[in-house]
Amino acid sequence: MGLIDFDTLLYGPVHGILGDDEAELTLACGDPPVTLTVIDKTEGIEVLDGPSVATIWPAAVVRAALLAEKGIAVESLPKASLRLNGKDWTVVQHSYAPSPQGEDKGEIRLLLESCHG
Repeated sequence: MGLIDFDTLLYGPVHGILGDDEAELTLACGDPPVTLTVIDKTEGIEVLDGPSVATIWPAAVVRAALLAEKGIAVESLPKASLRLNGKDWTVVQHSYAPSPQGEDKGEIRLLLESCHG
C-alpha cells in the first residue's frame, strides 16, 4: 500500500474550489508575470515571530507542486509582486505548510505587505 497523494487528493481540490485563479506573481528578477491559483488569506494568518510571539500577517497560500510546475523556485519568492483580488502585494517572506510527504508536496504561505501602505 502506497502513501496517500495529498497534493492530488487534498490540496488540488481545495485550491480548485477556494482558490483565486487570477492571482499574478511577478518575481523580482524581472521575469514575465505568472498566473497562479492561490487561496486569499489577506485577512491575516497567525505566524510565529520569534520563540513565542505570534503575529498576524496577510498571506496567500499556493501549492508547492504548482510553483514547481510553473518553474518558480521558492528561493525567488521574496520581493516578488502579487496581484490578488485587484490589490498589489509584495512577498515579504514565505513559510512552508508541508504535507506528510514533505515540503514539496504541501503548501507555501506567502507572507505579504500591501504595496500601498
